Amino acid sequence: MDTQSILIVEDEQNLARTLAQALRLGSDGNFVVETCVSAEEALDLLSEKNYHVVISDLRLPGIDGLELITHVKTNYEDTHTILITGFGSDEVELQADQMTEGYLTKPFDMLDLLLMVQKVIDPNKKKNGALRRDDLKDDTPRRILIMEDDVGLRRIYGKALRKSHYQVDEAPTVQVARDLLTRNEYEIFICDIHMGRERGTDVLSEFSEKLEQVGTQVVMCSAYHQYRTLTEEMGADFFLEKPISLGSLLTLITRLMENKPIKIADPTGTNGNSQIDEDSIAADLPADLEPSNLS
Repeated sequence: MDTQSILIVEDEQNLARTLAQALRLGSDGNFVVETCVSAEEALDLLSEKNYHVVISDLRLPGIDGLELITHVKTNYEDTHTILITGFGSDEVELQADQMTEGYLTKPFDMLDLLLMVQKVIDPNKKKNGALRRDDLKDDTPRRILIMEDDVGLRRIYGKALRKSHYQVDEAPTVQVARDLLTRNEYEIFICDIHMGRERGTDVLSEFSEKLEQVGTQVVMCSAYHQYRTLTEEMGADFFLEKPISLGSLLTLITRLMENKPIKIADPTGTNGNSQIDEDSIAADLPADLEPSNLS
């Protein structure tokens, strides 16, 4: 993907910074993002340089977001626009359909915004009216959370998984992991056990109910083999003993992702779905991977 320049117009500066950081990280640095707090400031910036995408809040001091987007579409026809608002209405939706290419109502997941930006800049995008959250569902990549305090390992794991087209969030601390698990749902949670003075097992215990409800598969990691039995008792799906090769990690994640749609809560299989066959997964795994709950 070529570098894309993006302007976010949002008067809540903390939110603007969060959105900008999410777009930078989610694009692996392919999005160059600037922020401003008003439409007037945005107009000054637009007069000085070209932006591929302008993302504007509806309610702004002075000129509102719709007026700004109308100006952008009239004067910068190659610039894509997305409107975000916490005050959606039928009237606003109708205006958005006429004037902008994307429309998101708050609160929204940061991944929704990333996907919407990717869609509006896609030259093959074909849709009359503004894209909405429902238009993003089929393209939503599967999400993985990595909790790892070793910055080198975290970056290596994250980069490898992103190149395999997974959406990856990274947590360098237990608290960051708690915040992300509270806000988001994940297909897989890769959880290091030793996180400084804290333990990943505490996070697993704290979020066990939610992880089970949303079907998150938990992969616990440690250099200490003795944690294998403990993580099995706590309900983790797999235990990985460090050091872990990238090939082993990607093989495991692929197997888990391929089998996730048929994983069911009913152990008898009476609901008509097939149960996940962990033995078939394990047969193809390298030696340093072992499912913690194999019978």
